[in-house]
Amino acid sequence: MRVLVAPNAFRGGPGARWVGEALTSGLTHAGMVSSVATIPLSDGGDGALDVATDLLGGSRVRTIADDPLGAPVPAEYLLTEDGTAFVETAQASGLRLVVNRPKQPLVANTRGTGQLIAHAVARGATKVVVMAGGTASVDLGAGALAALGVRFYDAGRRPLQPVPRDLVHVRHIDTGPAQELLRGVRIEVLSDVSTPLRRNIERFGAQKGITTSDAVVLREMLDAMLTALGCQEDLAAKPFHGAGGGLAAGLHTVFDAPVSHGGRFFASLAGLAGQIDRADLVLTAEGRFDSGSWEGKVPGLVATMAMAQGKRVVIIVGELGLPSSDLPPGVHCVELGLEPPTPGHAETSDRWYAFARAARSALDCGSVPHAS
Repeated sequence: MRVLVAPNAFRGGPGARWVGEALTSGLTHAGMVSSVATIPLSDGGDGALDVATDLLGGSRVRTIADDPLGAPVPAEYLLTEDGTAFVETAQASGLRLVVNRPKQPLVANTRGTGQLIAHAVARGATKVVVMAGGTASVDLGAGALAALGVRFYDAGRRPLQPVPRDLVHVRHIDTGPAQELLRGVRIEVLSDVSTPLRRNIERFGAQKGITTSDAVVLREMLDAMLTALGCQEDLAAKPFHGAGGGLAAGLHTVFDAPVSHGGRFFASLAGLAGQIDRADLVLTAEGRFDSGSWEGKVPGLVATMAMAQGKRVVIIVGELGLPSSDLPPGVHCVELGLEPPTPGHAETSDRWYAFARAARSALDCGSVPHAS
């Protein structure tokens, strides 16, 4: 049996490369396995920077940026030889950065991501690829835009802070300084989910700590921002533009940044389709798999591509958030049976062996004939 291992990183847990190596270790000595190919993947969310580095090379640049609540945090981006910077929003604006603090969705913002973009441009980047996912905020990218020079004003032309609770009052937005700063620089967005902006709060509100009353304020803020930016009504319905708490939509509107599927970008870069074609069984993995995982996440993408080629798929998950009966024919899940890791303890020997055991269990699932 030829097995392909194509995992995503686990949010707040081990990276995709580590997960891939741990799963592969469990398959190496299995008698029924003749070969294993391992391809760490990303959809643009947590861990995207590591996958981009593995696939593209280049130099990692380290600096200090603001986290979602304004505290300084070390963060990195990738600068390739052709002058392209890859910025992972989870580095400075990620939900994982505030996991041990009270969530403040009306204050949380993406300013740190904008600081990373500005830093890359100052270093000579002529193209910036923003890998949008895993953010703690729903701010339409206002924090990032402010870090790049965009200014927000109320009806009386009084300046506003680029946080959701203030931006409900926005009526005028000056994008001139930001467009001047990024003159000659191309911005592109890789979204980790296909979720449109108008479904962002419904889909991700719980994990970001958004209460019912918060949701009312955030929707008012989004409406006010879209109106002040002069956006067409259909922007809120466009797939992938809700990624990064609306950062994708904000960058698209101000800088005409194209927005595309991050998972497909990395899958193409890694030659995933060809690897699936050569495999008998495909393993993928992510921290949580639920109905939303079909909206652009790595396991959903890998499973969809594998099913299209008639291959069996097993998804290794930290937590399965839907009934196994809801999985398509030919797709199985194996749960790790572990509590989420505490910070700094994501890549331990105990977890390594748990992944290895899960990979061996996946072989039993994968031996079940594919339903036609």
